[in-house]
Amino acid sequence: MRALIILVFSVFLIIGLAGCSGGETTSTDEGSKGEGSKDEKVEIRFSWWGDTKRNEVYNAIVDRFEEEHPNITVEREFGGWTDYWDRLATQTAGGNAPDVVSMHQFYVADYARRDALLNLGEFADSGTINLENFPDTTIDSGKVGEDLYMVAKGVTMSGWVYNTALFDELGVEYPDMNWTWDDFVAKMKELNKASNGEIWGSADMSGGQLQPNIRYFLRQKGKDLFDDEGNLSFTKEDVVEWWTMWDELRKEGAIPDAATSTEYEGASLEQNLFVTGKTAVQQLPANQIYLYQQQFQEGEIQIVRMPEVEGGENGEYIEGAYLSITEKSKHPKEAAMFIDFFVNAEKSLELFKVEQGAPGSKEMQEYVKPLLDPAQQRAVDFIQQTVEDAKPAAYAPLGINEVEQAFKDNATAISFGEKSVEQAAEDFIESAESILK
Repeated sequence: MRALIILVFSVFLIIGLAGCSGGETTSTDEGSKGEGSKDEKVEIRFSWWGDTKRNEVYNAIVDRFEEEHPNITVEREFGGWTDYWDRLATQTAGGNAPDVVSMHQFYVADYARRDALLNLGEFADSGTINLENFPDTTIDSGKVGEDLYMVAKGVTMSGWVYNTALFDELGVEYPDMNWTWDDFVAKMKELNKASNGEIWGSADMSGGQLQPNIRYFLRQKGKDLFDDEGNLSFTKEDVVEWWTMWDELRKEGAIPDAATSTEYEGASLEQNLFVTGKTAVQQLPANQIYLYQQQFQEGEIQIVRMPEVEGGENGEYIEGAYLSITEKSKHPKEAAMFIDFFVNAEKSLELFKVEQGAPGSKEMQEYVKPLLDPAQQRAVDFIQQTVEDAKPAAYAPLGINEVEQAFKDNATAISFGEKSVEQAAEDFIESAESILK
C-alpha cells in the first residue's frame, strides 16, 4: 500500500508540476517579496507527524515564533505517521503542500528528485537559516547530491541499551562502547548462561527492518544497503554471513525461538521482551533511552555503540527528523525564518528539548542539557560522541517497503526451519533485485 501511494504520488506530481509551471512566479521571486516590510501580513503553513504530546510541544513552539514575528501567522497541520505521508503526497501532487514540512530520510530523495522541495542552500549561505553550529555530518545528512533540502531539528544514533542492575545481578560485565560482532555473540551467550537459561541475550534482530542492524554491518564492511542509483550495494554472501550469526545464536538458545519472536512482534514498549525482563539488551535509537528508563525502578539504562566488524569501517550514519520548504511555497523567506527559529532559538529548544532526537546545533545541544533528566542527558552525550563518526548514507529507493518485507519473510522462514540460510539469502536477493527494477 505504501509503495502504491508513493507511485500514485509520483505520477500525479509529474503531471501537476508540468501543468502548474507556466506563468507562475518563481520561488526566488517570491523570496524577494518576503524581504519587504516587516509589517506585511504573511501566512505560512507548517505540518508534522506526532502524537498528542508532540502536538502540544509543536503548537507551543509555533506560538512563540508568532510572538517574535507578529506579522507572520502559521497555520498548523498534523496527524499520525501514516496519515501524514498520505496527506503530504496528495497535497504535493495537487500543488497545495504546506510551506514548511517535516521530512524524513526515507522519503526526501523521492520528493527532492521530483522538484517538490526547495534547495535551501541560498538561505543557509545568507544565514537566514544559521547552520554555523551544525556539524558537517549533520548538514550533509540533509543533502540529496550536493543540494541541501532539509535541516535537522532532531538527530539520533542507534545503539544497544542495557540495564546496569540486571548485569550486576547476573555478575556479567557491561558491554564495551567499542565492541565487535564477535563480542556481541559472546555476550549474548554469556548472559543466557549466567541466568541459567531464564533470560535471552537479546531479541532476534536478524530480520525486520534493514536499518539500522544489517545496514551497520554492511557499512562496516565498506558497503551499504543501496548505491546512489538505488541498486543493492551488497551480495548474497553478506546476507548469508548475517543470517548465519543469528541462526547460530537461536540454535544455542541465546536469542528467542521463532514462536516467541512472533508472539512479541509489535508488542508495546511496556510489554516488549526487554522491559518484561526476558532479554538483557535492546537495540534502540538513543533518544528513546528515557522512555525505557521510566519502566525500571532499579539500575540505569545505558547505551553502547552498535557492534563493529573486526578491523572494519565505522557504520554510523545520522538518523533523525528534519524540516524542509516545499518548492511551491509563496513565502520561502518567512518559511526559512521559521526553520531557523525552530532549530536555533532558545525559546524553541526550551520546549523541544530532545523530542525527536538531540538538536542539530551543538550549541543548542549544550543549552538543553540542563533541562533534561539524567537518561535524556545520557542520550545527548551518546549522540554527541558518535555523530562525529557518522558518514552519509544512500537514501532509500522506491520499493524499500517491499524489499524490507522480503527481508523479513526470509529471515522468519529461517527461524521456523522452513528455509536454509543459503536458500533464504538467494530468494531474498532475487526478490529485492526484481522489486528495485
